[in-house]
Amino acid sequence: MKLGLSVTIGLFIWMCLEIAVLLFSNKELILSSFDRTEGEDIKPESREYNLRALTLGGLTFAGIALLIDAYSADIQRAIDIIIILIYSFGLFLCSYKIEVLTNYKRLFWIMQEKFLNFGFLGLVASLAVFFYTERLTIVLAEFIVFSVIIVIIHLQEFKLDYKSYSERSVSQK
Repeated sequence: MKLGLSVTIGLFIWMCLEIAVLLFSNKELILSSFDRTEGEDIKPESREYNLRALTLGGLTFAGIALLIDAYSADIQRAIDIIIILIYSFGLFLCSYKIEVLTNYKRLFWIMQEKFLNFGFLGLVASLAVFFYTERLTIVLAEFIVFSVIIVIIHLQEFKLDYKSYSERSVSQK
């Protein structure tokens, strides 16, 4: 249980830090609305994220149910994985629901994107924890390579977001 909670808390802190860094990189821009007169209509992209979150949320819920059924005789063996999956499921639901607010402030759009991204990172982390707890060292070693690639892609995306937001002015919208 400690491993699952540690991973969940770590992912939550990481997500909050990313949102805070982007917010303080250009607070005025992040707290402003999208300017539709300048062609900034976020609705189609926000709707696409909404659908992705709903799909991944449904798959995650199914995964939780399957794990509970598969480990019903000894649920403690899967509790760390279930904790992380429940966290991911919650993030997917938040990403789905926040879509109604994305037109009002850029911050909501950033939050929708971060909820979706960190829900996905939670899925990756839950698989790593599963391979670790089941002592599947060969599979874990292979999976870590792909996990590192996923994290590098995420960090590159964050770096580009930071650069984009910190260099823009509000009047540019």
